[in-house]
This record gives sequence, C-alpha cells and structure tokens, in this order.
Amino acid sequence: MIVPPEEDIIAFVHSTYGQDASRKLQNIHQGGLNNEKGRDYENQFLLYKTFEIANKYPHDCNNQIIASQTIGFVDDLCHIDYEENIKYNFQAKNSSGNAAKWTEDIADRFRKQRAIDTSLFKVNSTKNCLLVSDEARTLENKEKIPNDLKSKDACEYFKFHPNIYELVHNTKLYHYVATLIENPSSNECDYAVTLINGSLQAGKHTTISDIFRQAESNANPNPFIKFRTSTHKLPSWVQQILTNNSHCVMYSLNYDKLILTINQMFKVTCSIKSLNEVPKSIVDNTKSIQELVSLMLSVTGDDIKQSLNSSKMGEVK
Repeated sequence: MIVPPEEDIIAFVHSTYGQDASRKLQNIHQGGLNNEKGRDYENQFLLYKTFEIANKYPHDCNNQIIASQTIGFVDDLCHIDYEENIKYNFQAKNSSGNAAKWTEDIADRFRKQRAIDTSLFKVNSTKNCLLVSDEARTLENKEKIPNDLKSKDACEYFKFHPNIYELVHNTKLYHYVATLIENPSSNECDYAVTLINGSLQAGKHTTISDIFRQAESNANPNPFIKFRTSTHKLPSWVQQILTNNSHCVMYSLNYDKLILTINQMFKVTCSIKSLNEVPKSIVDNTKSIQELVSLMLSVTGDDIKQSLNSSKMGEVK
C-alpha cells in the first residue's frame, strides 16, 4: 500500500502545475483544518463511511485506508481501496448556498487530484465526489458536471444530522453497525458507534482494521465480533459430542467462547481455552451431551473462582 508523504504531494504539484497551484494546495489544506462548521459534517460522514466499508468486506480490512483532511485538491476525506486499487476522494459542503455549488474550480481540482492519485498513490482509478448536505443543490450540481468528468466523478447528497444518535437511527448506519456486533440492540449499536467515533477522533489510524483494533482495546465489554481474533480451536472430542447431539443442541463460537443452546431454552457458555486444558482422564470419561454440559458448568465455575481470587477488588468487611 502506497501512502506518499505530504512533501512529495506538494513537490509533485509544484513541478506539474507550478508555484501558484502548489500554494493553492497548501491553502486548501489549511482552510480545511480551520473549518469548524464543516468538521462536524465531515466527521459524521467519516463515521458513516467507516462502518460502510467494514460492513462491505468479509476480511479484516487491512487493505482499506481511510483518512480525513489529507493534503490534496479534494481533501476532506479519502478512502483508498487497495483491494480494487481505487481511490475515493470527497469534498464535503454542509451548505445549500454558493459554497456548495459545482464550479469550474471544483472541476479543475478534481482533475488535478486524479493526476496526483495516478502518479503518487499508484491507483488504477480515482472517483471524486462533491458531498452536499442540501438535496436540491445536489440535483442542480449533477447537471453542471462537465462531460469529461461525468463518468468519473459525482455530486452526492448526504444529510447533516443534529447529533450522532440521529445519524445512527435515521440512516443505513444502524444496519452496518448491527452486522458487526454481538448483540445488535439499540443500546449496543450506540455504544459501538461511540467507541469507533472515539477511535476516529484520536486520529491514530491508517486502515479500517486499525480503527476497530483501537476501539476494541478501549472497550469493556468489546461489542465487535468481526475483528476479533482467536487462537483457540474447539477440541475434537467436544466437536464429536456436539455433532452426535445436533438434534437437540445448537452451538456457536464467539471469539474464545463456546455457547450451547439446548432445546432452544437453555444456554451454557464456556471458555474454549479452558476446555482445551481439561485433563485427559476427564476427557476420556466425557461421552454424552449431559456430561459435556456438566463439565462446561464446572469449568466455567472454576474460571469464575479464579477470576475472583485474582481480582484487585477490595473486600468489604
């Protein structure tokens, strides 16, 4: 994955388009950093886009880069999809006035951005987008896109919401979040969004995977299931018992936990790591589903006792 340093982008613009263009590039970047009103709008779209991308791919998104306020002619947000080798750039305008109009300056900036992406980011194609918070202005802008850009670039409508809660519950964001977490309730979705938003605002990420890893490190409990990693494999003897009793027992693996659902009524949870540590003498005597359930309850009880004994919580006397 190629992410050129800022000085290389500035040097490319200077050598290709001259000193005035280079100065304009740096002024655009500084203006974006100082734009308080626009930042809230950009942050909402960044949050939305992060979950949309994470929801799109079945893998951990290590090859999906997302960033805001990058130096460029289209600088508010960029998403580099190195799986398909496409770079998406967004210029966000939370306005219905002149600031959100499609102009020749926008078209010129889009063309220059495509040249930067081809030469320095080494992507096969670039898709630039003027993102506007007013629907009527969006429709007007679409009619003004020059012919040479119509098949490449776009103007899209993205509504600005009063707060993140409204964004979650009035857009597809709720669906994107729900597919990535363990318990897709309203409260859990809000909690997951808060975690990712915090990770995004910290600004210490490069890839989508980075964002979720950082959020998970701050989560207690961790609601995400897609980005979890586990080195614990279900023991073959447990797998055999479950296969033999599939008519009355359903099971699922969640991170390092085995969860049994018995007759659609009772649930038993146990650490896979702990099951792998059960002595062979006990394993040899565990043949039936009843014996497995009893063992899981015993193992979980031991894990709880050990956790309590090792905790740093003070005892009330």
